[in-house]
Amino acid sequence: MKVSCFSGLERGLEVKKLNILDRIGSLVVAVAMVFFVSCTENTGNIGIPPVNETLETSVAVCDVYTKSVKLDSIKAHSVSSYLGSIYDPETNGRLTGNFITQFAVMEGFRYFPPMDSITSRDSEGRPRCDSVMLQLNFDTYYGDVNTPLKLAVYPLDMNNPLSEDSVYYTNTDLRKYIRPGYEDKPIATKVFTAWDRIHGSDPSNATSGSYPSIRIPLPLSEGNQIMDKYWEYLEDNKGLSEEEHVNRNFDDSYHFIRNVHPGYYAEIINGEGVMVRVFVDALYLIYNARVLNDSIVEEVPSYSVFAGTPEVIQSCQFSESDVAELVEDESCTWLKTPTGICTEVTLPIDDIFSGSHKNDSISRVELMFNRYNKEQTGNQFGIPQNLLLVRKSEANSFFIRKKTPDEVTSYLAAFQKAYNTYTFNNISQMATFMYKDRENAVMAYIKDVLKVDNPTEAQIEEETHEWTKRNPDWNKCCLIPVEITTNTASGSITSVSHDLSLTSARLVKGTKDEPIRIQVYYTRVASASNNE
Repeated sequence: MKVSCFSGLERGLEVKKLNILDRIGSLVVAVAMVFFVSCTENTGNIGIPPVNETLETSVAVCDVYTKSVKLDSIKAHSVSSYLGSIYDPETNGRLTGNFITQFAVMEGFRYFPPMDSITSRDSEGRPRCDSVMLQLNFDTYYGDVNTPLKLAVYPLDMNNPLSEDSVYYTNTDLRKYIRPGYEDKPIATKVFTAWDRIHGSDPSNATSGSYPSIRIPLPLSEGNQIMDKYWEYLEDNKGLSEEEHVNRNFDDSYHFIRNVHPGYYAEIINGEGVMVRVFVDALYLIYNARVLNDSIVEEVPSYSVFAGTPEVIQSCQFSESDVAELVEDESCTWLKTPTGICTEVTLPIDDIFSGSHKNDSISRVELMFNRYNKEQTGNQFGIPQNLLLVRKSEANSFFIRKKTPDEVTSYLAAFQKAYNTYTFNNISQMATFMYKDRENAVMAYIKDVLKVDNPTEAQIEEETHEWTKRNPDWNKCCLIPVEITTNTASGSITSVSHDLSLTSARLVKGTKDEPIRIQVYYTRVASASNNE
């Protein structure tokens, strides 16, 4: 059987996991000549000093405190979605993933062959679909591939579309976008396993271009109405330039979603034991059409496809039982996705910039987190491979604004399997930024609120103390598991998003009795007389 494809959308972006080890060289400052005597306050001379001057280096160790926190909101993203239901042995609860999707169109693309070439017709002679199918391609699974789950598909409300101007989180109630009257009436259901024996798809053997998929037959009306809208679009715009179009329903995704097809909501309604990562989904409209093949006109099965892409909205919804027990765990701190449990870090900024080091230059600040090995119980989730260290005040806005690490208020570190650690090689810019940020805020308060132009040292000290009490998170940051996308040509980071896969890690906790140690490397200029 020959198959003709008249349209399709392909993902051209190659996703590559960033290896932070490749970036270490760029993070190490040009202080390679500094040698470390010990992790004490011992100092030594380096380099070739100017006349009557010498450079002095030292290493200080300061205390870092940590605790587990639950993020209020986790921004969903359009790169992938999760579908399934699985038992979580760490929470003793059920983790369920559902998702919502829109479909994109390409400007100026012809989605169907000429009308007179379509041979699939109804009794009135109108072009019609022979079948309509929603296909969900996945590349990763968790749990038992043979466990059956029941999936329900609901149509979305064209009068209440998901807006590209809104931010959607993993706890967003996606059911509110279902078309009125269909909340308890799915248009299709499907029982599936991650290993679909009908199609012989084994997720463990998935290769590029050959991914397993979940195929859900939909009512013919779902495709026929798209066909009708398409012929209306062509008829309304006949002889008009693109700028003159009076019907823009297939000009761009915005008009397509609001006037033709708003998308679907997919929900697990029965079963537990497996979860898959859906990396692309598509709506297939299948029909017969006449095509020219080697000078011979043949009637062959053909199709048009509308794909979910990162340019339109795909959003996950996760639900899980109470995770308060993990947050309150005093034996460690947690990193757990997609639940949103991360580790809060309190940096010793005052200690770094006080005492004998107040006027020293900071060459490097190294911070390392040690991971406990997993206990072998139940489903074994993965280990977070990349962590984002970001100021607590920016833990949400970083993702909303689609930022990438600037190595000032945000940094990346990769999991080092050989050492079972995450290491941030130099966060000196963050430490300096926090210190200066508070200093500037205090001076602005003294000048603008207290109306004091020349404050005394005592006044500055007092207001610094009061400001710190009013802003208890000023020196706090969060460790958040993330997924990284890079440009395959340059290797540069193109996007950083929340890791929504099933991962977890227990980290050594920094407490008053047993703090985590941060190493600070200083340099100072000393007179020659001090070294005689």
